[in-house]
Amino acid sequence: MKYMLFRSLGTLDEHVELHSLVAVEYGDDIFDVTPALIRAVNDELSNSPEYAKCQTWADEPEEISEEKLAGLYDYIMMGVVSPPNAPENILIEFGIVEANEDP
Repeated sequence: MKYMLFRSLGTLDEHVELHSLVAVEYGDDIFDVTPALIRAVNDELSNSPEYAKCQTWADEPEEISEEKLAGLYDYIMMGVVSPPNAPENILIEFGIVEANEDP
């Protein structure tokens, strides 16, 4: 299976036309590519100039449950940016499209 990871501008249901492809991974299923997808989200956030000197991490992919996103993305991941001395973290949603293709 082929898994394409897209970064949103914050939430997946806004400005869909501006989402950018940040990674493509191949594996047997979503569980097989989860470690690579987590690395890709962390790399994307930690290498962004606006998040320099911030800690970043990502949650594991979850199946999309919102009706409004059904058909657009198959899975969602949350990227988290923790700026130093900030009162709260910055949350950025990433969408994953699962395609039936071989590497």
